[in-house]
Amino acid sequence: MRSHTPQVMVSENRQQYIPASRARIKEKLFQLEGLSEETIAGLGRVCEMLEAIWHHSSHAGLERLKSLYEDMDPDQIGTPSTEGSDEFLRIFTEALKDGNWEEISDAELQDALEGEDVFPISLDVRFDEFKTMHLFKLGEMTLEDVRKSWFGLKEEQISTDSYDRVIQIIDFHGEDWFRERKQMKYYPGAEAKGLHIRLFKTVPKLDLETVFPNTSPMMRIVDKIKIGVPMVGGLVTLGMKFGPSLFGGGTGDTSLALVGGLASALGTYILKSYLKYTKTKEQYLSQVSKDLYFKGQANNAAVLNMVVDLAEEQEVKEALLAYAFIHIEGGGRHDEESLDTRVEAWLLEATGMDIDFEVDDGLAKLDLMGILQKDGEGRLSVTSIEQTLTILDEHWDNIYDY
Repeated sequence: MRSHTPQVMVSENRQQYIPASRARIKEKLFQLEGLSEETIAGLGRVCEMLEAIWHHSSHAGLERLKSLYEDMDPDQIGTPSTEGSDEFLRIFTEALKDGNWEEISDAELQDALEGEDVFPISLDVRFDEFKTMHLFKLGEMTLEDVRKSWFGLKEEQISTDSYDRVIQIIDFHGEDWFRERKQMKYYPGAEAKGLHIRLFKTVPKLDLETVFPNTSPMMRIVDKIKIGVPMVGGLVTLGMKFGPSLFGGGTGDTSLALVGGLASALGTYILKSYLKYTKTKEQYLSQVSKDLYFKGQANNAAVLNMVVDLAEEQEVKEALLAYAFIHIEGGGRHDEESLDTRVEAWLLEATGMDIDFEVDDGLAKLDLMGILQKDGEGRLSVTSIEQTLTILDEHWDNIYDY
């Protein structure tokens, strides 16, 4: 079994998602050497204005998503319908990309189906039951843990590559589809109607298939070999010895007691292999139930709130980091490339995370607000803190111009 205190290590794959919270980023940023109390206070106010503006913008996007999703929500009182889901999925995918979510590729999914991590068991996912299926990931990490074996006497260090968060979007075929294919035993019932959205955390890459609701545990090839090869070999041996007697031939010199012992040992081995597989299957089903409780973060409409909130955090962190380093280190010192390198180096030092900072996205936000300048050689500068607060305050005041 696995211990309950895994250590998180940074994945070797660079990601654009900044896992550190906005509060942690501000805390570390304001600890930069040489910052005066006045500068820290000013940057804090700039951040407050950026947070307010993007929160308002994000709220409008969230309300639109909720409106589009309302008729598809499986948690509604009435019967959900997924007609018109294409428009919702298009806008929702845009919101995910704004928050640095990435779609899980077919290759990554295939690796999960062919591999195994926590549990040595194969799963059959019935993909044909879905009209729609999408998987998105946010961040990657490596979990360092200790696995015990030999009745708890031996410990080994293991590494598990995991996704920080995973979103699953599925839409099942209707009852008629299952009936036409004589697959009613797999029909999930009326509760499967609607567009289902699930958010999970810390999902091992090679156990990705465990988030699907329509899986069947399957015996691995190695388990089939453990059971099948001894059985076939034993049957061949017994057949060679006693087969001739069925056709009038002799039975040879081997005693019945020896043959009986061989058959008994063979049966015991086969039974032991099968029971071991059955025990592994039961442990897997128990772990899945546990994961649904501890790893499931949100369902359906609640996922929309979390996605928009995470995207808003990313937007503000990117804008704040771009503004702060241009302001603190002096206008004209950085161009886009050097700013990207500087922020990434700081993120690695401050958080231990090797992030692919989206410098172009951060600068685009500052430019949209009218607080970024660029000279003919591409050198960057920003308005002073006082000017920036005035500009942002004016932008806020003009959001509603009735």
